[in-house]
Amino acid sequence: MVPVFLCDNTLARGERRYKIELTLWDLIKKRKSLWEKHRDQSLDKELVEAIADEILDREEIRYLILERPYLLIEACFSVVNKERKTVPFFLNPIQKDFLDKLQTQGRSKPYFILKSRQQGFTTLITAIGLSFAITTRNFSGFTLADREDNARAIFLDKAKLMYDMLPERLKPSEKLNSANELFFDRLNSSWRVSTASESVGRSRTLSFIHYSEVAFYRCPLSQLQKSISEAGVKDALCIYETTANGFNEAKALWDSGVCVNLFYPWYLSSEYRENDPSYKESADSWLKNRLGALKRRGLDESQLNWYARKYKMYLDKSAIRQEYPSSPEEAFVSSGRCIFDSDAISHYLSCFDIKPTPGYFTYKERTNPVYLPDGRLASASSELYDIKFIPDQNGYISIVDMPYTQDLGSQIVFKPYVIGADTAGSGEDYFTAKVLDNTTGRCVATLRKKHFDEDLFAKQLFCLGKFYNDALIGVESNFSAHPVRVLKSLGYPNLYSSKGTSYDSTGSYLGFITTSVTRPIIIANLVSIMRDNLLLETDRQTLIEMTSFVRHENGRASASSGAHDDLVMASAIAHFISGDFSKKVGIIDTGSSVLENNFTKIPLQEETFMEW
Repeated sequence: MVPVFLCDNTLARGERRYKIELTLWDLIKKRKSLWEKHRDQSLDKELVEAIADEILDREEIRYLILERPYLLIEACFSVVNKERKTVPFFLNPIQKDFLDKLQTQGRSKPYFILKSRQQGFTTLITAIGLSFAITTRNFSGFTLADREDNARAIFLDKAKLMYDMLPERLKPSEKLNSANELFFDRLNSSWRVSTASESVGRSRTLSFIHYSEVAFYRCPLSQLQKSISEAGVKDALCIYETTANGFNEAKALWDSGVCVNLFYPWYLSSEYRENDPSYKESADSWLKNRLGALKRRGLDESQLNWYARKYKMYLDKSAIRQEYPSSPEEAFVSSGRCIFDSDAISHYLSCFDIKPTPGYFTYKERTNPVYLPDGRLASASSELYDIKFIPDQNGYISIVDMPYTQDLGSQIVFKPYVIGADTAGSGEDYFTAKVLDNTTGRCVATLRKKHFDEDLFAKQLFCLGKFYNDALIGVESNFSAHPVRVLKSLGYPNLYSSKGTSYDSTGSYLGFITTSVTRPIIIANLVSIMRDNLLLETDRQTLIEMTSFVRHENGRASASSGAHDDLVMASAIAHFISGDFSKKVGIIDTGSSVLENNFTKIPLQEETFMEW
């Protein structure tokens, strides 16, 4: 017998009435409508039984469920809400957004969900795993929790509860229903919850892997991936989800680009609202600035009231950035005191819309022999020519502004530029370079590459310098002087010397030498510049590095543990050496013979400049 609430879609034909078959979407809509009207758990249970019958009795709906098992969630699943009441599992907007992305983007890459507190992701992903386990043959799912008590809570309070409330017709034949595992023998399907450990998951073949609160695992994520991640089949659904926990391996995974990164800020949660405006009345300066920024972002007063109330509750006020972040950058709160204005940077990043052109330089190289007067070969020198910038989405050089030159007929006008560069040291860091417009201080180009031969790095710097009107290049040469020696051997005309004078024949003074004296000076100079005009920095990754550049307990300022500061140091060098180079635009007489050398090798003299 079909329940009456499924029979209100009918057509009259003579003396008989025929039921119009409902789609799965119609069934879900019926459930939502009935719940909204009555809020009656027993009535919802009766409806879910009827929906289960419809699913199992109609082939077209069964095939749809087998194709997308998570459609069962809104049709048949129930959960216990924050008020400890059993309610239908209807997706909130954030949960729906994730399922939409899962539907459109598939399983070719893992998903990394960076979230705020209490947004329902653990419950949703648990429901997804359960929906696959009860419908899919040879399915093997695994959820890893950060602690044993969380593992029990996920299984007993979420998975088991959802499973127990399902209609009996939807429950497969069980062989095992234990404290941490469900195994359905006729489907050969299983789903298990465990605490993260280095050996967990070995000797298993998994089609679903859920890393819950991955940033808080007590075992190394890199070791864990060797065990459980290797157990995943080719099309396994892999989901990392977590609130942030500083600059650890989870942050490195987020930065690596191997996952589909999804960030869900707190204000997307519709329940985070408060009507009482009094919490804003005694706001400190930080909270006033933050509320102002959030208001400009479009948040309404009830959301601002809620944020102010939550902020007041914390003894450690900085905790709100990690627990209820407004951007991914502020979510990964670092240990130590950030020496840059991290709030201003986070606000800037939240509306950052600069889209640089990525690429790299190509060039040709030739060797020119040098002969003695008697005709004997004395030495040989190399030169690069036919230099071209090749746009490439995978390129390691990002250009924001092209170099400025203007042909006025009798004269050519060109801007001066400076380049600060940092080598990769022992190999764990990145080769970096920052190009500044020396008339404004604006960053116009950035180079960042991890694995690079030093001579090839130097040749890219050569091309970058020539491209930007023979920019002054200052290369940090503490770890290795080889890149700057290569630049010298190629005849680059404007190399910075730490002593500010001509370097000797060995090149021992070439480049920028970072010492206990110079390092604090260039960093302090950069902090001052960024405080006064943050918009000079046009590279997102450099800004991100600034948010993790902290003052440690020993007083030294550097990257937080697990983070990088190569771009920060290249930027600090560039801004510091800019004072040793002209900040005025150059003018070249087109009648001069220097045009034979593309006018870029002439020394910049005061009388050849005009104010920009």
